[in-house]
Amino acid sequence: MAKLIRLDIINGNPRSFVAEENLEQGLFLEIVGKAENVHLGVEADYEAYAVQLAGASTERGQLMLHASVANQYDERKSEVDFVLEAGRVGRGYQPIMGDIVTIPRVAGVNVGDKLGLGANGELVAGGNLVIVEAIEDIAIPEAEPQESMVIRFL
Repeated sequence: MAKLIRLDIINGNPRSFVAEENLEQGLFLEIVGKAENVHLGVEADYEAYAVQLAGASTERGQLMLHASVANQYDERKSEVDFVLEAGRVGRGYQPIMGDIVTIPRVAGVNVGDKLGLGANGELVAGGNLVIVEAIEDIAIPEAEPQESMVIRFL
C-alpha cells in the first residue's frame, strides 16, 4: 500500500519536479538541478527541477517533500494505489520553519522526538529537521488505517 500524507499547514514554496525513479508520497527529495525537456533534449522550458532521494547530507535549501495529487495522474486509482512513475512531472513543497504535515509514522518515535534525514528520502530518529507533534491514524476507505505522525519543520 502506498503512503498517504496530509498537508496541514504549508507556507513553503510549491515546486514541480522530475525524478528518474518511481516515488511514493511523503518521501523527501533533493533538488539537483533543472529538469531536461525529454522532447527537445534541452533544459526544461517549464519550471521543473531534477530530483533524487534526499539523504543526511542534503542541504535545507535543496530539500523538497513529495506531495503529488494522485487523481491528477489517473482518476481511476485511489490514493492508496498511487506511485509517481519515473519521468513524470510531480509536485512537491520546499518546507519552511513552522510548516506542519502528516506523514507515515517512523517506527519507535514518540511525541516530542526530533527527526532528521536518513537514507532514501526517509526520516530517522535524531537530527534537527522536524519535531513530532502528534501520533494518529489516517482512515483509509476499505483498508487498515495508516499509523501516522504530525510533524513540524524546525
